[in-house]
Amino acid sequence: MKNNRIFTQTQFSLTCWYASIFTGIISLGALGVYEAIAHAHYVTINQELKAVSGTFHDTLKSLLIKPNKLENTVTEILPDLCLVNQKCEQIYHQSKYITKFIQQGKYYFQFFDLSGNLLGKAGIEIEGLSIINQQEELINLKDKNNIRYRQISLLLHTKDNKQWGYLQIGRSLEDFDHYVNNIKWFLLLGLPLLITLVIIASWYLAKKAMQPVYKSYQQIQQFSSDVAHELRTPLAAIKATLDSIMMIKELPLTDSKETLITINRQNQRLINLVSDLLILSRLDSITENSYIPVKTDINLVDLVNDLVEELSFLALKNNIEFIQKIKVKENLLIKGNEEQIYRLLTNLVINAMENNHENGKVIISLEVEKKEVIIKVIDTGIGISEEDKTLIFNRFYRVNKARNRDKGGSGLGLAIAQAIALYHNGRIELESSVNKGSIFTVYLPK
Repeated sequence: MKNNRIFTQTQFSLTCWYASIFTGIISLGALGVYEAIAHAHYVTINQELKAVSGTFHDTLKSLLIKPNKLENTVTEILPDLCLVNQKCEQIYHQSKYITKFIQQGKYYFQFFDLSGNLLGKAGIEIEGLSIINQQEELINLKDKNNIRYRQISLLLHTKDNKQWGYLQIGRSLEDFDHYVNNIKWFLLLGLPLLITLVIIASWYLAKKAMQPVYKSYQQIQQFSSDVAHELRTPLAAIKATLDSIMMIKELPLTDSKETLITINRQNQRLINLVSDLLILSRLDSITENSYIPVKTDINLVDLVNDLVEELSFLALKNNIEFIQKIKVKENLLIKGNEEQIYRLLTNLVINAMENNHENGKVIISLEVEKKEVIIKVIDTGIGISEEDKTLIFNRFYRVNKARNRDKGGSGLGLAIAQAIALYHNGRIELESSVNKGSIFTVYLPK
């Protein structure tokens, strides 16, 4: 296949298609993974921020007495609370409630009065984030160092449910951005490696996909070559015969008859070959639904009896003892094409007779086991070697080429038999030993 330009180009084209499609799928998958991870973490941060703000809102309501004034009791939940115009140090105390979020260095808290003036702050130190959003919406902000924050603003109320002021709670997104960036770089750096592996795998898959096609192509080439060879032999014989006749001015009547007999014999070979090729072509067309033989009920007992009666003359001609063994007490019916089944068995019996020794035996038996009908054609002939067993059902293959050609065989008989068996959901098995004979066993569904 490497030396065939057409198949190499096709393999390359398939590789490009495979690689393009799989690369697109992997890229979309990587983008989807990235978006899913980022979205999941973003949702988690939003839920965390809403949970913290809700807890602070409920807790501060019982501690706030007068509007626009921060009470000292607020330090119970925010130990590092620093009022405006007051010098404060960032000291984190161990306390209850949710101060652990402050201690983790992720949150900041800013208190504003109803006019928007800053009253105090706690948590991490930030600059340039004094935006007040009176709506309880989550927004993203950046400080001077380009660190992103997720912030929510709350309207606080006093004990007696009066409006007190606003609380801004923000969470640093630095850890989130760092994690998402790591995922992004991991995917970006891993994608070329995956694409390389995809290209290698695509080339391998394209090669695998092309192998059956190439094998079929070789078989077609071999088949065409064999057909040409088989047609050339009788045609060459006919031409040589005619050329020799044309060189003789006056041909005796006896020689004329012999010449016509020779031409007729070669012509019959051509007819048989074309007929066999037509049968194989039709059987091959079954898979394409362009040719579907009619199936009917077949009485195998009657069919075997007719076969033995018809081929007995051939057995006598070749000094072969032809025996039938029907191990069925009643009529045996199967569903199939009667003409094809008859051709299958005829091919096997003729093959057994033509490859037999003089005074040999050919036995055809019929029996039933479970859900299968078993037909055996047994001969005491030349047998088949282990090497030939794997090739015996190939088209135009002959174990003894000279002998079969002399008898008019085309080498298609066993190929036709196997094709018919496969069409009927059956199979043919072979047992053989050189110079001891062969057993062809046909299994057909009952």
